[in-house]
Amino acid sequence: MVPTSRRTFLGGIAAAAASAAAVVSTPAAQGAVELSPTSRDAVWSRRGAGPLYWNTYGYNFPHDAPIPEAEWQANIDWLAREYAPFGYTMANTDGWVEWSTRTTPNGYVISYNDEWEHDWAYWKGYLEQRGMELGVYYNPLWVTESSLRDRSKKVLGRPDVAVADLVADGDLFSTKGAGLGLYWLDVARPGAKEYVQGYVRYFAALGVRYLRVDFLSWFESGTDAGIGRVGVAHGREAYETALRWMDEAAGADMMLSLVMPHLHEDAKLELRHGDMVRINADADRGGWARLSGGRQSYQSVWPNWHNPFCGFTGWSHRAGRGQLILDGDFLMPSTFSTDEERKTMMNLMVIAGSPLTIGDTHATIDGHGWVFTNRELLELNAAGLSGRPLFLNGRRYWDDPGSRDTERWAGQLPDGGWAVALFNRGDTETVTKSIDFAADLGFDGGATVRDLWTHSEQADQVGISVSLAPHTSRIFRVTPKTGRRFQAVFAAWGGGANFNNNHLHHRAIGFVDKLEAASEAPQVTFAVNSPTAGIRPIRYRYANSMGYRSTMTVTVQRVDGSTVAAPFQVGFPHLSAWDVWGTVPGEINLGRGLNLITIGRSSQDVGAINLNFIEV
Repeated sequence: MVPTSRRTFLGGIAAAAASAAAVVSTPAAQGAVELSPTSRDAVWSRRGAGPLYWNTYGYNFPHDAPIPEAEWQANIDWLAREYAPFGYTMANTDGWVEWSTRTTPNGYVISYNDEWEHDWAYWKGYLEQRGMELGVYYNPLWVTESSLRDRSKKVLGRPDVAVADLVADGDLFSTKGAGLGLYWLDVARPGAKEYVQGYVRYFAALGVRYLRVDFLSWFESGTDAGIGRVGVAHGREAYETALRWMDEAAGADMMLSLVMPHLHEDAKLELRHGDMVRINADADRGGWARLSGGRQSYQSVWPNWHNPFCGFTGWSHRAGRGQLILDGDFLMPSTFSTDEERKTMMNLMVIAGSPLTIGDTHATIDGHGWVFTNRELLELNAAGLSGRPLFLNGRRYWDDPGSRDTERWAGQLPDGGWAVALFNRGDTETVTKSIDFAADLGFDGGATVRDLWTHSEQADQVGISVSLAPHTSRIFRVTPKTGRRFQAVFAAWGGGANFNNNHLHHRAIGFVDKLEAASEAPQVTFAVNSPTAGIRPIRYRYANSMGYRSTMTVTVQRVDGSTVAAPFQVGFPHLSAWDVWGTVPGEINLGRGLNLITIGRSSQDVGAINLNFIEV
């Protein structure tokens, strides 16, 4: 069962034996130091999967208008009645915000729309009374036209600076008519930092823990791939500054959802300063064409890929605990033609660790809300599942579209089990899709396989093979009979850590490489449940043909970032070739419940390894 309070927001030949055991030590004994951060690494992404919530888009888009307050209330009541018991405990506004012009003395909008009777605080309280919470769509870089015209509006903490002075002449983001303009702030102007951070803290003080920040590509480059020039290009430096300010102000109190980012430099800035990123074009009218159709190729600006199948696949190396939650946008089951397509929609979002965002409204759901209430699927989200497509080589998907399989996915759970999803994206042919547990997931001995839609299971299976008609899919939970082996290729990769399969005799589809000095803070994070606290045995399967003993640093933390075990170094003896794999035994201190075990190369480590798996 999924508790309603879960988120009120929110392997080859036999291994060669290592010649020496791992050394488990304190920092004082071996000089172990903390691993360098590679991302914002806030509690939101450390949980793994995205939140469950409802968004107003299903009203806004077809009406091309703000949602009326009465309709907002009707949807909240519907959400509380039908979906909050399943964990959908947040109601989130969306765009069409130009009609919000009433502001605080510091220029911050007081409600979603001027025609609404009630402000943010009222609706926060209304939701709280129903066991839910408020999410807000707004970009702290926006300045209302009403604030530009009223020089009494002063920057918070800077009474010497009028909000009107934060905007360069003509730097318009959008307008819906006279007095309804939104303008971009100039980060180089005095008071800009105070305004942006004050905006974030303004929402945080209202109890908002989810801020959806849109049109980031427009701010950075002033262009849209489908439109052309849309405004002023503020540049990469200004974009980084703006994200850093929001990050600092949000801290651990607020989740930052970054929408329409270009994701340049392999999402470098978004990783540092955000928790979640959109990876596909807008949901628009929904349906199969938006889920799987449209442009299949990569472009270097937003949206890098058109549909979530390709977007999730292309950015899956940046997903996982402590990295980025990948957002596939809003889910509107009413827009699909068949129930099988609706299941495919849900299966993809769950296996990829996306937020599960109800995009339909109470008036449009039309009996299709069942797709959001499969408790066995929701348990995967609650467990933090963030799966990956099967990788076929170590190249980036934008360089080699054949490097990852968009139709075969797997993800490992903290109990050592697995989720597997198989898809047929084709329009005409029935196909067979398969996963082999030994070759693909790296474990032997068979497993129990449970179909999460039919709620049926089979024991002693060595793989899964299913026949899929067009637009259909299957999703399974797989429980190995023996052992708790956690594969590095299905863990979270930070910094320069990367997938590869260019050496022989690894288990599963590959291993993680680039755990070396030339990589920027490379590390791998495993989510591991422990029924009790205490010292546990651990085995590391690795390769090291550097010619000398290499070391890596290991840390154990809780999801909230608190320390379970101080950093310690593990030694990995030299082996004869990179195709030879060794195992190093050791001990590790785990807390009761969920532990995040990170293995990485710190500034005090030497050498390099390839990491295949750990057994705990």
